[in-house]
Amino acid sequence: MAASPSDPFDPPRGAPEILDTLAGVRIYAQLKPDAAGLAELQRLQSAARALMPRARAVSPGRLHLTLIHFGKADEAYGRLAQATGITAETFDRALAAYLAATEAALPGHDFVLAPVGLAGFGLNGSTLALECSTTPELEEVHAVLYTVLLEFLSACGVPDPASYAAQDPALAFSAVLRPHVSILHGFRLPADAAGDLPVVGPAPLRLTPLPVLYRV
Repeated sequence: MAASPSDPFDPPRGAPEILDTLAGVRIYAQLKPDAAGLAELQRLQSAARALMPRARAVSPGRLHLTLIHFGKADEAYGRLAQATGITAETFDRALAAYLAATEAALPGHDFVLAPVGLAGFGLNGSTLALECSTTPELEEVHAVLYTVLLEFLSACGVPDPASYAAQDPALAFSAVLRPHVSILHGFRLPADAAGDLPVVGPAPLRLTPLPVLYRV
């Protein structure tokens, strides 16, 4: 894949006891905005936060478009161990293979996506995000990443990976790509104030594929 900025956490490469190493780390493949895109996201963030000052801003280094979300490794193991009885050693091997396959599936070039508008995301819609248009290639990349995820679940002993993913709290939205960049958490305007949201600029966003492990 293309060279990319350094990550907040550098993933181990097939190291033993990977589960212990990744305890408390949130895993997801992402697209990172370039400088111009970051500036536009921060403009929208500031303008929207003026409407609701108590909303929590996503820090500049974490503004991204998620391609597929995995969640925290230790929490994923806990749920899988309860469902399948998988051992930590087997999970370690499956997770190492998942991380390598996810990185290998990401193309080595940027994506240019048109902004669509601001919308609420999450289970209760309290995350404000910039929605972007998708492309056939982006959909294809997501489909490959989703297949890699299902293969990981199968390697963990899950008999019906797609059904498990759909019911898992971290993987529930993994089957469908809805391109967006979250900018504010705890944001909710009254329905009659939706028209007060800041206007999204017409310039497309340039984003770089990047596998990320964020320690939280």
